Order: sequence, then C-alpha cells, then structure tokens
Amino acid sequence: MLVDAHMGIILAIDGGGSRTRCLAVDRQGRVVGTGESGPSNHLLVRRGVVLDSLAEATSKALAPSALLPEQVVCVSAGMAGVDYDKTGAGEMEEAFREIGFTRSLITGDMVIAHAGALGGRSGVLALAGTGSCILGIGPSGERVKVGGWGPVYGDEGSAYRIGQTALRVAARAYDGRGPQTILVSALLSALELSDFRETVERVYVEKMESRQIAALSRVAYEAAESGDEAAREIFIQAGEELAEAVTAAAKCLSLQESELFVSYQGSVFEACDLVRARFTEVLKQTFSSVIIRPPQFEPVVGALLIACESIGWKLDQTALAAFETKKDSQLSSA
Repeated sequence: MLVDAHMGIILAIDGGGSRTRCLAVDRQGRVVGTGESGPSNHLLVRRGVVLDSLAEATSKALAPSALLPEQVVCVSAGMAGVDYDKTGAGEMEEAFREIGFTRSLITGDMVIAHAGALGGRSGVLALAGTGSCILGIGPSGERVKVGGWGPVYGDEGSAYRIGQTALRVAARAYDGRGPQTILVSALLSALELSDFRETVERVYVEKMESRQIAALSRVAYEAAESGDEAAREIFIQAGEELAEAVTAAAKCLSLQESELFVSYQGSVFEACDLVRARFTEVLKQTFSSVIIRPPQFEPVVGALLIACESIGWKLDQTALAAFETKKDSQLSSA
C-alpha cells in the first residue's frame, strides 16, 4: 500500500542505452539517495538486463535511508526506448511492476530532457549527441518531434553527421574535387592509417559503428579550431541544420507567435562553440522574441519535475536551485 504523498518519496529515473540514473527525492525536495547502473533501453538490450539495471539503480537510491518500495509515491522514468508520444511505455510499466513498483509514470528520455532543460516550460529543445532530434512542447502540452530519423536519412547536426561529413570533405580534398584541408591528415592520424584510400576498408569492410564515426567529430572540431575553413564550415552547417529543425517545430506549434524559449542538450552543444554560436545566430535572425538558454536542469531532474506536476508536489525555489546546472551560462545573454 502506498503511503500518503506528503510522507513519501519520488524516484526520478533517466534510463539510457549505456547507463541508468536514479534520484530518491523527499517531499521537501531533498535527495535522500542516488543510484546508477547499466543500460535499460529495452529496444537494445535483453529484458533481463533492463530489469537488473532498474532494480540495481532503484535499490541503491533507496538504501541510504532504508526506504521501501511502499514508500515510493511515484516512479517517474524517462526511458531511451520510449518515444515522445509514450510509444513503448507499456512494456516499461510492466517492468517496474515486476521489480516492485506499482505506480510509475513512464515517458521518453527526450521528454525528461525537455522538462529539465526548460524547467518545465513550453518551448523547443534541440538534442544533439551521437544522433539528433528536436522536441517542441506547446503551452497546452501538445508535442511535435522533428528529426530523429537516424543515421541513414536524418541526424542532421549530430556528432555522427559531423563525423560523416568530415570523411566526405576529406575525400573530396583527396580527389582534388574540393578545397584542401587538414582533415585528410587529421583523420588518417585518428584512424591510424597511412593513406586515405585505406579508410574505405575501415568504413565498409570493418563496418565502423555509428559511435565510431561520431567520435571523428572531435577530430574535425580540432581542425576547425585551428582555423581550417573546410572544417569550420562543417560545424557552421550543423548549427544551421539544428536551428532549421527548431524553427520547424516552433512553427508547427505556433510558438513563434509569442515568447519562444529554446534550449539544448547533448555533446555537440556542450563541446562545440561554433555550433552553439551559429545555432543562436540563426534563431535570433528568425524569431524576434526567442530566448535561448542553457539547460537549467539535467534530464533526471526533468523526470522529477514531471512527477511533481503529476502528483501535486510543489518544490520551493531553494530546493530547485540545488538541482540547477551551471553549464554554458554565458549563452543565455548571447
């Protein structure tokens, strides 16, 4: 039997393809326990692995205060295998019941990232890590996803697309079809090859994984920072593509008709000043009332905010301030 909401706790969970994070938070907004474990994306790993990861993360979060599952008012989980419209949520609800939690609020990982980055506001979030996706949420909760089509015909502005484009630019330079660039030598060094034609075997025969191609984005960014114009253009294009997708989401939800809040998450935004700068520049040219802010909270805190709204908890500003991230604060005034 669940205890009264005024006495219980929330378990906020960010379940990803490589790790699962859990916060146990009481009615006053205090973190009373944390837990971390392995992957919990049910589309990528076996069900047994998902159950083990969820059980481990939640057990670790409950352990410091010797709390029991019965004292959990709500499990709020954003899962990588669940889409923005909750497709796939049923399977995860069953998984939480199986490990002892009867009340769960399941949504996609991009939804908790949106809630965290924008502090629960309506607006648009750009996600750009290995892949990319844009999520817009309107004032009445209406949602639209732009992009997220994967590496074959999507992922514009992502680390994968940047790495792939770097290979293309280098190939054109090698053939004499494009401008000369240090990307040719930089990529050879990173891949430990001696001739650029050897990259064909590495990519096609050895079948480089998406994450390995995405890792080449770091090589490209070093070239861009050194002043290589061909490399710089790759990151300028990435910023423009991400801004274009944000624009599409905002217009679909008619968010451009009022104050438009935009934020971002992911390694590309965190590591690439060129992408952030061009992304910001294009959006400010497109929307007169756009407010671009760095993420206010991490995604796992977004899961907490969603739970609080669902069960009627009101966290005061002091409690919320303890969760705030200080990353990239300079962009808010750009």
